[in-house]
Amino acid sequence: MNKILFSILFLTATASFAGKAEKIQAIKEEERKELQNSLDKSRDSLQELVTKQYAFEQQAVEMKEANKDEFDKLREQQDRMETELARIKEERLSREQSLADEVKSLDAKKEEWTYLQNQIKDIFQKEADGLLEVFPLDKEVRRAELEKIRASLSEHHSPGAAFGAFVNYRLAWLALGDSITFTKAVVLPEDGGQKQLTISRFGNVFGYGTDSAAKTCYYLRQTGRLGADRFSVERIAAPQLASKLTEQFPKWLAAGRISGSVLMEVMQNDQARMLIAGKRQSTGFALYESFAKGGWVMIPMLMLPFWVLYLMFGKIVQYTGRGRLLKEQYTVAMKLLDSKDFAGALAWAKNCKKGVMARIVAASLERQSQGRQTGERAAYEILTLETPPLRRHLNTLAVIAGAAPLLGLLGTISGMITLFAAVTHFGTGDPKFLAGGISEALITAKTGLAIAIPVLFIHDLLRAAKDRLMADLENDTISVLNAVYPEE
Repeated sequence: MNKILFSILFLTATASFAGKAEKIQAIKEEERKELQNSLDKSRDSLQELVTKQYAFEQQAVEMKEANKDEFDKLREQQDRMETELARIKEERLSREQSLADEVKSLDAKKEEWTYLQNQIKDIFQKEADGLLEVFPLDKEVRRAELEKIRASLSEHHSPGAAFGAFVNYRLAWLALGDSITFTKAVVLPEDGGQKQLTISRFGNVFGYGTDSAAKTCYYLRQTGRLGADRFSVERIAAPQLASKLTEQFPKWLAAGRISGSVLMEVMQNDQARMLIAGKRQSTGFALYESFAKGGWVMIPMLMLPFWVLYLMFGKIVQYTGRGRLLKEQYTVAMKLLDSKDFAGALAWAKNCKKGVMARIVAASLERQSQGRQTGERAAYEILTLETPPLRRHLNTLAVIAGAAPLLGLLGTISGMITLFAAVTHFGTGDPKFLAGGISEALITAKTGLAIAIPVLFIHDLLRAAKDRLMADLENDTISVLNAVYPEE
């Protein structure tokens, strides 16, 4: 029974399980189909993705190849550009160096140009400064021509053209300086107002002139001095020379040339000037000219003798007066002291308003009770106060004696500087300038020595007089002390 029931239950369960199994199998089959469909779809999608991926990779490879080619092209282009840039840099550096060299060359040329212009301007300035010493008939014309050349240099900035014009200017005036010509000019003679003269000019050396009536002759001569006073116009007063020129001048003018013998001042110095002027030079005027040639140094040098005379006479008066007063007071004091009239001597000494001996006597008598040493100290103090006034101005004379040659040396150096400046400008062809410059330079040295030597003797004599006066004063003081203190 139980077995039957168990069998029925088993069959029932089996049938039920079989039904369920079939359902499960059907469900699984549907799921399988769905999964298969999903798998197919996924596989198709994957395949599509794989295809796309492959196509993308293929495209990437193609792009990579294309990019590689493009990169290679760009790299080659970059290399070419870098090479071109390096070439451009090198070319730029080369051009910069070339430009720097050109700038240096330009600066050097500018400096040379400026130096050349300055040199030419210096030449023009030196020529302008030298116009003060040219032949007097040429000054204004030469100054106008030189200013025209200088103006052309400032306007056109062409040193070459300006220098060429200057050379032509100098050659023209050099040719005129070597020629003998006639000209008419207004001049200023030394002894009168301006006059218009017909002048026969002998280069740049000298010239003879005559007025319209041909009765008065003038001479254009070199003075031997420098600067604006190099030439002078003087009236010829010597009878023989004046008559000779008065006779020859009309013939020269009529013939249009100078012929025959021509009187000429060869030395062209002050002695020849006096002969031409027909008069003698006084000693005072000769001294004045000599001092005038010495220049500005002569002014303080000429003041030194007056200073020396003032000091000398002052010291002579001082030493003479004090020496005489010393003797008078010493004589009176010794008479009183020798007679032992000490009270009278003291009263006399106090009544004296001046005099070193009276002060020494009074000081000694007032300290008589204090002993000799006290009196000697008092007398020594009075002598010490008396010494500086006696020495005063003696050192000044010594300084003057030393300063006078130094001032002369200063004038000599100044004159030599002027002389060398003239030699630089005119050369050494004319010995008159050298002699004139040296003589002017030596005038101050001579004057300085002429002042210093007497001053040295005067200083020595005055110092000896001072020493004698001091010795007399000391001896008299000792005598007074011996008389006041006879027992000490």
